Amino acid sequence: MLPRTGAIMKKSLLVTIAVAMLWSMPARAQNASAALDAAARALGATNLKTIEFSGRGYDFMFGQAYDPTSPWPRFAVPRYIVSIDYAAGAIRDDRTRTQIQNPPLGGGFQPIAGELRQIWVLNGTRAWNMVGQNAVPAEDERDLRTAVEGRLGQIWLTPHGFIKAAMAANATARTENIRGVTKTIISFRALNKFKIEGVLNENLVEWIQLWFDNPLLGDTTFEASFSGYKDFGGVKFPTRIIQRDGGYPVLDVTITDVKPNAAVAIDVPANIAAMKAEPHVIKPEKLAEGVWSLPVDERDHTVAIEFRDHILVVEAPDSEALSAPAIDVIKKLIPGKPIRYIINTHTHSDHAGGLRTYAAEGATIVTQRDNIPYFEQVWSYPRTINPDRLSKSGRKPVFEGVVGSRIFSDGSRQVIAYHYPGNMHNPNMLMVYLPKERILIEADSYNPPANANTPPAGFPNLVHFYEAVERLRLDVDQVVPIHDRPATYDAVRKAVETFRDSQLSYK
Repeated sequence: MLPRTGAIMKKSLLVTIAVAMLWSMPARAQNASAALDAAARALGATNLKTIEFSGRGYDFMFGQAYDPTSPWPRFAVPRYIVSIDYAAGAIRDDRTRTQIQNPPLGGGFQPIAGELRQIWVLNGTRAWNMVGQNAVPAEDERDLRTAVEGRLGQIWLTPHGFIKAAMAANATARTENIRGVTKTIISFRALNKFKIEGVLNENLVEWIQLWFDNPLLGDTTFEASFSGYKDFGGVKFPTRIIQRDGGYPVLDVTITDVKPNAAVAIDVPANIAAMKAEPHVIKPEKLAEGVWSLPVDERDHTVAIEFRDHILVVEAPDSEALSAPAIDVIKKLIPGKPIRYIINTHTHSDHAGGLRTYAAEGATIVTQRDNIPYFEQVWSYPRTINPDRLSKSGRKPVFEGVVGSRIFSDGSRQVIAYHYPGNMHNPNMLMVYLPKERILIEADSYNPPANANTPPAGFPNLVHFYEAVERLRLDVDQVVPIHDRPATYDAVRKAVETFRDSQLSYK
């Protein structure tokens, strides 16, 4: 999902600048080893091998805001359990989410019916999720690398994990006056890649920040703050943890129980241990003459449409890591023609993270008009950690805003982008229609379930989408979701009828 913009984002930026100015005050060098030893003793980290902590609170779905001016969707977390084996570099995060927002605006599993349990796990270089009793691996080499780094980051972002990682690295220390209090700043790099800094206040870890790059936001920080330390069996641990990604909350929990040196067993399942991570190979699926669906990973798709003298592409999911290979495949499928347009269905990060890669090719970004100020703002942020193709090219991205609809035609082929406002997932959604081929491309309103007998998720959004198609009187045979596989429009109609019948029965 995407962070808030406007006055709220400006306020956040001013706070960041103010903190930076405070930290820029003259600092006095300090021995990092002595500071870390003192912190380890105070926290009880020296002999801490494993830990399990639990509590309750809230989490927020990054990149899935309702619109560019809204906060990220918030969910209640009545059950939150984290188990860590520091020596093995292993972590298990087991949480239960429930719906809290009504109406459920935005993305990220909304609306949740009942409880949604999510378990993600890391052990060394193996990362997987638990779906029921089954271990599900990262889909490909890129996802595995990202998952491992992200989950290791969660170990570093605990007070004891931070101290242990800093002691194992070539950490440096300095003292600074922060809002009138002298505190110690510990800095080091993890994996020779990630810059991490933490603030020690009276030998307790008060705050940790990790720098990384985000495809949409550029240079970004992930931070954790800790308060309300209590003693749990000789180990001091915070009773309040707040995490922020890109400056906006993603977790806010109250810790109620901590078990130092608990019996933490995070074994790699046999199917995960046996798997070999291999790069994903894009195998285009021909939908019609001159129209291809490209599975850029196991679930996300880009659609390429050939015109007489150019190419139009629909959607750039996730990142440059997905869009760059897609562009290579498109150029082989349709040689000698430039990619002139890239249509973006909405601003959620899993649908917009690769847009900059197409902009670097010179493609015009077509999106709903109200999205443009957001993209212009976040794309102005620095990109020094991992410069992408657009930042290296020096190109200025070109946007075109859709109001109502936009027709693309070369005399033989016609493509129409429609804005269907009012969807609870995102109010600025576009769908893309090919009249001659009777194909309709959409995102997040209809995701076909793996089991044909299972109703699709997000029923209110599905009904809204269906009603918009009917109102526009579009003659549709095939629906092409950006997520998952194509389906017939009859399948969409039956899913809507099933939902409506269930609502009538409930009443």
